[in-house]
Amino acid sequence: MKKILLLLVIFLAGCTPKEEINKEENKLENNEIKQEEITKEEYVDDNPIKLGLYLYTGDYNNKEKLSTYETTFVSGSDIGSFEVFFTDEEVINGNSFKSLFNSYYDKYESIDNYKIGYNIEFTLSDGTVNKFNLLEPNTYLYGDYFYTYLYDDIHVNNGEFYSHLESINDDTLITSIKIYAVDRIDEVDKIKLTVFTYDNDDFDEEGNYKGVSKYFIDIINKK
Repeated sequence: MKKILLLLVIFLAGCTPKEEINKEENKLENNEIKQEEITKEEYVDDNPIKLGLYLYTGDYNNKEKLSTYETTFVSGSDIGSFEVFFTDEEVINGNSFKSLFNSYYDKYESIDNYKIGYNIEFTLSDGTVNKFNLLEPNTYLYGDYFYTYLYDDIHVNNGEFYSHLESINDDTLITSIKIYAVDRIDEVDKIKLTVFTYDNDDFDEEGNYKGVSKYFIDIINKK
């Protein structure tokens, strides 16, 4: 009779300490997952900057925003140089890059913490797609096909000669990019060039830009 009573007491006592620990661990894990989901859902990009890409010609009168740029990719020559302005206007006008850029930049408030970055996605003739971000100079990343040169057109004096960036600092604004064709450029059918502005929380775990301030053009190899 005593044995039966003892078993009944154990049964009524409920879960063993080990089972209770497992339950608590599961609760904590579930809470962490839920908290992570809430954090992801809370990301909101309030970046106000509008963007456009414009072909560099040296002339800033009646400058037209690009959507598609078609040219023949020839090894040993520029595919094109593309300038960024903080506007989505179809046609812009100014006397110089710096004055025109600042005329739009100065319309915004509290944007000094935003940087300019680029994403390049290029498609080969066999269908292979490669893509990468450029947040700092990396000229020869896909150097079998083309070189990428980045420029800060703001922190120079008007009329002063300057070269592409080799490094950046906190003040650098990468306001233009040049793509230069090399040996295997014939294998490239199309380049998608995206410009974006960002701060520290605008990238996902894979390094993809997830913000709202972006603009892209297709650069097509006219064969």
